[in-house]
Amino acid sequence: MMIGGAPSFLLLFLLPITVLSAFEVPYPQSSAQIRSSIVASDASFPPPPPPPQNKNDENQPITRQILLGSGTMAEVITCIPPKKTTSPDMLENIFSSLFGTDNKSSSSSSSNKKKPTLAFLHGSFHASWCWAEKYMPYFASLGYPCVAFSLQGTGGTPVMEAGAKKVKIESHVADLNAFLKGLSDDDTASLGLGLGDDPKIVLIGHSFGGLTIMKWLEQTYGDKNDDNNNSPKDINLAGVGLMCSVPPSGNGAMTMRFIRRSLVDAWKITAGFVMKKAITDKAICRDLFFGGTEDDNGISDEDVERYQSYFQRDTVATIDLGDLAKKLPSALADGETGRAPFVDRVPPVFVVGATEDFIVDREGVDETARYMGLEEPLIVDSPHDVMLGRRWNNGADAILEFIGAL
Repeated sequence: MMIGGAPSFLLLFLLPITVLSAFEVPYPQSSAQIRSSIVASDASFPPPPPPPQNKNDENQPITRQILLGSGTMAEVITCIPPKKTTSPDMLENIFSSLFGTDNKSSSSSSSNKKKPTLAFLHGSFHASWCWAEKYMPYFASLGYPCVAFSLQGTGGTPVMEAGAKKVKIESHVADLNAFLKGLSDDDTASLGLGLGDDPKIVLIGHSFGGLTIMKWLEQTYGDKNDDNNNSPKDINLAGVGLMCSVPPSGNGAMTMRFIRRSLVDAWKITAGFVMKKAITDKAICRDLFFGGTEDDNGISDEDVERYQSYFQRDTVATIDLGDLAKKLPSALADGETGRAPFVDRVPPVFVVGATEDFIVDREGVDETARYMGLEEPLIVDSPHDVMLGRRWNNGADAILEFIGAL
């Protein structure tokens, strides 16, 4: 018998792997070597080549390692527009100094128009680099300060526990909270990025980064937020965006839907993530992240090779799925509506799905939208990696529309 274009006996092999392991990847054999390449310039394992540089030198992303308040030495990428004094401001200052007029109200009005800082969080097999190629220079060119950090075990952020193969969701949430608090210059654990004493922040997560944000929202705005170090008073959160996010129920139910629809596609996901074929097989890599092989989506084979070298580095440690399964956001959702109990306390939210998402299906995107109290998500023309490739601007336009209405 055939199911979804593949022999049904494969179901017996796929089911335990995909449901129990989901998108988990094994710890690489050369993990210590990979980790040393992250923190040492003379490491024997060469780091991936740098991404192509944007021609606008004023909005070049800057990468550095910064100690977060949580204790994690994190890779942080910033792309902050240069501060410029506009002509009207100069005239106001001159007029004020000559005639002794008070321009506080004018300054206050100007500060109120300050654009929010966009804080980006990546998903599995990725790190903060994925935002730095297109989105961060673009939004910085429009006047939006952009920041991103890499989760433990990805990019230039080593795991706190040397040799750890897995990272618990609590560690990612603690790092996210420390990162967001550190964006304020007046916080005791400030990262010193020069964003001001109380910058407005729009938090945007992709794929697994979206689920991490849901857990952070739960701890920050939930009924038990007094039991942890998260407080909405500490962070001036103006909005939240979840793009192609892993749904609140995780990958389990979604994986079963893939198996019922097509064992071929389910196999590609299993091979790509669990067997790490996304790092070595260009076709699988394109299918999972970039829209398949029929249309290269503006991503050359050289780009794919470069991204695959990043994926190798970004799988040093993976999320502890066994631990996460006991703490999924959906556990708190209303049984009838699917809404999170704290959603009325959260700033405005937008949820984006993609027409050609190979990893997160439409049902998963709808589930995320319901959880965040929305009637429906916004669907853009894009593969899973909305921030890369020729159609990156479709997701960027969705972000612009959202922050323009704040």
